[in-house]
Amino acid sequence: MNPNRLVAVAAKEFHHILRDGQTLFIIVSLPVVMMFMFGYALKSEIEDAPIVLIDPHPSPASRILAQALEANSQFHVVEVVAAGDPEKILVRTRARAIIRIDADYEKNITEGGAQVSVLLDGSDPAMATTLRYAIPGFFHAHIAQALQQKPPEVVHADTRFLYNPEQKSALFFVPGLMATILIMIGALLTSVTVTREKESGTLSNLRISNLHAGEIILGKLTPYFVIASVSGFFILLVGRLVFDVHIRGNSGFLACSTALYLLVALGIGLLISTVVQKQQHAMLMSLGLTMMPTIMLSGFVFPLASLPYPLQILSKIIPATWYLQIVRGVVLKAASWSDLWFCALVLGVMAVVLLMLASARFRREH
Repeated sequence: MNPNRLVAVAAKEFHHILRDGQTLFIIVSLPVVMMFMFGYALKSEIEDAPIVLIDPHPSPASRILAQALEANSQFHVVEVVAAGDPEKILVRTRARAIIRIDADYEKNITEGGAQVSVLLDGSDPAMATTLRYAIPGFFHAHIAQALQQKPPEVVHADTRFLYNPEQKSALFFVPGLMATILIMIGALLTSVTVTREKESGTLSNLRISNLHAGEIILGKLTPYFVIASVSGFFILLVGRLVFDVHIRGNSGFLACSTALYLLVALGIGLLISTVVQKQQHAMLMSLGLTMMPTIMLSGFVFPLASLPYPLQILSKIIPATWYLQIVRGVVLKAASWSDLWFCALVLGVMAVVLLMLASARFRREH
């Protein structure tokens, strides 16, 4: 393998990327746009959840309750009614929950026997589950403040959050976005550029030249490895500046693991390019094989333990499953190589296998 010819192919590919305004725009803007879009959209905490208060006998205590609910950032009281069919109220007001207090709420609250019913809109299970625990917690704090005394507890639990004490969802989702964006960009751009060369016939011209297949492959993969690495840096930079996500662990280990992950992404893209002949097909296959499995089956959004057992087995072959453990461990928990070496080893094996398969198919095809 001649290093000069390899550098020449890589330089040609860099020059082509710089001349292709659309590709360059996608490379630069897509990671940042996805970071902002998913970073702000994916939130596990609730804000201004619409609720309805059913108050059959308005009193000073019930009005204070309504004001306290409205003042809480988690809830938004859309309506206070005296009575009504809960199902019709939910449909009419589009509320997520109904809080119904008894007629003697003011009297019973001082005696410690107030009855409160919480009716949840189960059409959104995630929101309903969150409200199921948020509303009793609100009443616990509200009653303690109204009575100016703390209700007796049979068991006192001292609960503390480690690694993410403020429970910011961005600290959980930003590393997952990094895994999703990197594998999607790496596989998509690699598969599309090789199939574009096929369509234009320039790949055949390269093949009949003095260039070896290895020089063509490495020369074409090198620019996208560099570009994807820069994208990863920008993702972490946006996470730091916008979402206040700091790297607590070893940045060097994270960089090496990210390099292995990018090699996996490039191997997937190169393998796809040897299977399909058109850019549209390569794009669809790249998105289908990278984006959806990463989001659904890697632990990015849904916990792996909640998946059916066959899908848990399938998740083991998803590269993002292993990379997420590394990036979340390093960013959130300051985990080291000794804690995550097996995940890095799996990524290394995946990278070698995918690149060998893709290279073998590329040589056989051309």
